[in-house]
Amino acid sequence: MKTRLLTLITLVTTSCANLPYQTTSSKCLFPIDSAYLGGLINYSLDVDEIDSEERLELEDLTFATCKSGSKLLILAPVPLAYPEKKVQLTLSNKVIASIKIADKSYRESRIEIQNNNFVNPSEVTQKRIKKEYTLGQKAKNTFTREEVKQVMMDKPLKGIISSEFGVKRFINGQPRNRHIGLDIAASEGTPVQVPLAGNIILSDNFFYKGNVVYIDHGDGLVSSYSHLSSRAVDVGQVVSSGEVLGFVGSTGRVTGPHLHWEVFYLGIPINPEIFLKIKY
Repeated sequence: MKTRLLTLITLVTTSCANLPYQTTSSKCLFPIDSAYLGGLINYSLDVDEIDSEERLELEDLTFATCKSGSKLLILAPVPLAYPEKKVQLTLSNKVIASIKIADKSYRESRIEIQNNNFVNPSEVTQKRIKKEYTLGQKAKNTFTREEVKQVMMDKPLKGIISSEFGVKRFINGQPRNRHIGLDIAASEGTPVQVPLAGNIILSDNFFYKGNVVYIDHGDGLVSSYSHLSSRAVDVGQVVSSGEVLGFVGSTGRVTGPHLHWEVFYLGIPINPEIFLKIKY
């Protein structure tokens, strides 16, 4: 497996590089350890045990660090498809910890889509999808040095969870990509509120996602909101918690009105429920 490295040049509370996996996060506000597929590892080390010239590695997982008092926190999103049951943390090639990736089962979801273009897109549509995919990849991998003030989020709207994060999807009997967001069903036109302050980095209409908004919260934390009936924010706009970013709709590939909410850390989609102040 390919190894991504993080060189600890100095244990300071500011970002020290441009790439997420080489960055020391500026805040230690992340949720408690949720080391499972689609979760977030939050592992602590004693700072006094680490020489600033030593190399810290977490096998092939992308990760960042931040200093909290006498502790150094290792923050690593765990991809849904991560194949290992544990991951080794090494310091200058010496194993200092073995972190278990907890078992987590995700259900299957089978839906029928009548519009064949949403199942087998035309060549013209595929070109559009490819362009939009590139825009989405760029947005979710956004990393800014702007300090995130907090990471725990408010609910973007009141509603019923109609599909959980991580669901194994089948559309018209065919296996599709895993569900990397949280679906919240609500009436058409229900306001969707910003759950955490940030900057609007993408506001557009996509083939699959419909009206979609991406928010950069800082320090590698990004969220997106899809299938909106309309968008109420523009690119470059600074938004605060509680502001309306758009309204629940059924644009894009859907079977009914709902919000599809995604959260990314260092470009990896993880369960949005981890970040909720109050759990559903």
